[in-house]
This record gives sequence, C-alpha cells and structure tokens, in this order.
Amino acid sequence: MTASFDFVAACKAGMVLRTRDRGEATVARVAAEESLIYGEVRMFGPCVWRQNGRYRDAPGGAAGPLDLVPPEAAAEAKPRKTISLKDALDPANRSFCCD
Repeated sequence: MTASFDFVAACKAGMVLRTRDRGEATVARVAAEESLIYGEVRMFGPCVWRQNGRYRDAPGGAAGPLDLVPPEAAAEAKPRKTISLKDALDPANRSFCCD
C-alpha cells in the first residue's frame, strides 16, 4: 500500500474500492474534517478508514485485510492462473512430470 496516497481527497460517496483481501468496499461518505472515510465492505458490513486507507478499528493499528487499496494498485492486480479440468484430464495434453 502506498502511504502517500490520500484517500480522503480521492474518495467520493458511491465510489467502489478494493480492500487488501480483494473485497469490494463502497464509500458512503467522506468526513474530510475528521480525515475519515465511512463505507461498507460487502460480506463484512460498515467500516471506517483513516486518511491513509487503514482500517480504523484494526487491532493495534496494524495493516490488515480490510485496508483500502489505491485505485491504481487495484487495476494492476494480475489475474489468477486457471486450468481447465478437461485439459488436465486429456491424455494427449499431459504436461506433468510423473506421466
């Protein structure tokens, strides 16, 4: 996570961001005077983040899965590699060392 990214300045109500665990966080409101961002993470519930994107209620203030990821970093995420079960079971397409 980039410590220099200012989430308070970049976030607007209704904006959707990603968390470190790739969850979807929807911004409800931004309190610039308090340097806080209020929103909700799908499958978790209401959350509050600090100006640097850290989850406010994290134990000891440590980095965790509910921290926000800057939009540029979320766009750079590499897709997961997948393999087709059909290709894996095809005898003509065996690329395993023990075949």
